[in-house]
Amino acid sequence: MAVITNKKLPFATRAQRLNIYLLIIALLMLAQQFTYTIYVWGFRLLFVVVTLQVALGNINPEWDFKKSARKTLVILLIIALIFAFSVFVTPYLVELGRPKRAF
Repeated sequence: MAVITNKKLPFATRAQRLNIYLLIIALLMLAQQFTYTIYVWGFRLLFVVVTLQVALGNINPEWDFKKSARKTLVILLIIALIFAFSVFVTPYLVELGRPKRAF
């Protein structure tokens, strides 16, 4: 017989579980074929949850709130910087790929 304890799960574990549940909800919202509004909200939720999953998937499940929040914010900042850099550099890369015009 197992002993049941009232020990609370660490914050990081709870956050990761909640994120997985939200991911499932977002996918179900995308899979439904009844309402376009639900589909759009599902896509928005999926965008947020997948971005959070990148951050939450890289933290230790045993961490408390303070340590989890700090590491998650650092990872989200890195994601934002990479996104901003890609938006900045894309026009230059497109220009490099275009053939030169002869005048």
